[in-house]
Amino acid sequence: MKKLITAFLASFVFPAMMLAQQGYPVHEVRIGWGDMGFEKAAFRNSLEQIGYRYFGHIFAGYRYSFNDWLGAGMDFDFSNVSWKLAADGTNHDFQNISFIPSVRFTYFRKGIVTMYSGLGIGLNVNTGSEADFRGLKTVCAPVLNPVFYAISLNYRNWFGTFELGPLVSLNSRHEIFLLGARLISLSIGYRI
Repeated sequence: MKKLITAFLASFVFPAMMLAQQGYPVHEVRIGWGDMGFEKAAFRNSLEQIGYRYFGHIFAGYRYSFNDWLGAGMDFDFSNVSWKLAADGTNHDFQNISFIPSVRFTYFRKGIVTMYSGLGIGLNVNTGSEADFRGLKTVCAPVLNPVFYAISLNYRNWFGTFELGPLVSLNSRHEIFLLGARLISLSIGYRI
């Protein structure tokens, strides 16, 4: 029984000691919101379509830091646009759901401030009530998320982040799902 208790305590104490020696947090989770500038510019009221509503980009992510400047993780992003047809008032909508593995390069870390850039490449799923030019209602496409600049303000293990970097997802000139979407995003999270 003593060996079991010792092993259990060591499984918490040893990682905490390693984390203290490293001087940087290894694990990070966050949730955030991104703007819908692209969607608002591309999808607006017309004679046929009215009452556009934009949900915003809601995202969550996990990141693992290999050292004090390199990290990798996964982000999940969801956005929704809905509207009505003027002729009969029927509801229509589409969603973009993105799964984005990414890398992060931290180039400044001092006091409460952390600055980084990154790159994410993954898969976007566009779905909803509308069919594309081939008659499909659900289409998968690559998604790109370069983060040109990000600044994070830290308080103990908590942080808030401002990021500048678009989501881009397209298959062809006929299938543009995201083009400069979520250009500005804000998130909060926790690091250990």
